[in-house]
Amino acid sequence: MQNDDLKIYVSVVEGGSFAAAARQLGLTRSAVSRRIDGLERRLGVRLLDRTTKHLNLTDAGDVYFRRGVKILSDIQDAELAASQYGAEPRGTLKITCAVMIGLYNVIPHIAEFMEAHPDLSVSIDLSDAQDDPNLEIHDVAITWGKLPDSALLARKIGETRQIICAAPSYLEKHDPPEVPSDLLNHTCIVIRGFGAVYNDWFFESERGVDVVKVTGPLVVNSGNAAYQALLAGCGIGRLTDLRGRIEVRDGSLVELLSGHALKDAVPIYALYRGGRSVPPKVRALVDFLKAKLSSNIAMPS
Repeated sequence: MQNDDLKIYVSVVEGGSFAAAARQLGLTRSAVSRRIDGLERRLGVRLLDRTTKHLNLTDAGDVYFRRGVKILSDIQDAELAASQYGAEPRGTLKITCAVMIGLYNVIPHIAEFMEAHPDLSVSIDLSDAQDDPNLEIHDVAITWGKLPDSALLARKIGETRQIICAAPSYLEKHDPPEVPSDLLNHTCIVIRGFGAVYNDWFFESERGVDVVKVTGPLVVNSGNAAYQALLAGCGIGRLTDLRGRIEVRDGSLVELLSGHALKDAVPIYALYRGGRSVPPKVRALVDFLKAKLSSNIAMPS
């Protein structure tokens, strides 16, 4: 009842009259007037100075209005947050995602996901930095590799592996490498900014694992730049199979040294907060991405 009185009072102030509030709330003008009178009696102060043409807020009325607007907004937010635990996904789903997975394996499918859940809006932050490790801002983190040490729940939704590729235009001018050590005589695309180890390429061998430290005259500072340079025939490069699958299938890229590739795949995880109940919007996204990424694990033959 007190919340109803507050809502009526805020409507009166925002509408500028009892009549306007009555129309908005579906009440009679006299009912609105009685509720405001009762509210003032209960509070022991006058909130509104009434004239024949205007309503003016008293100092107490101004304070009550400003705080009342915030209270009603907080109640609405609380109700929305609670409703998200209902049967249907709704509200805003905030995702933080590793850049390459986001660009090539989340965003291409997001329209289908949103079409299936029309009451849901989605916010995606692409970052390779763990800038929200405890998911204080986001609902879900999509990452790969070694899991962070945290209390978050982790569900494997797919896996990927690194492949070595080159464009046909490069291979028209250079014989393809037959063994990993042949890369030392090739132009390779070098990426800076991820640590020197990023340009150490690992391969299976009789000794276990061999490492080839690649070099080349072209150095870029992002995976996207390396990808475009690879397509342009600037050299031999490394990328994930999730990213290069279509290009390998249509012949835009040629996979090299596949017989020497590491057999161990890199897992892809969805991380999210646990508790008594995982919100439907989170469950829906994780199930959806698992279905999409799991069906795309194998490279085309």
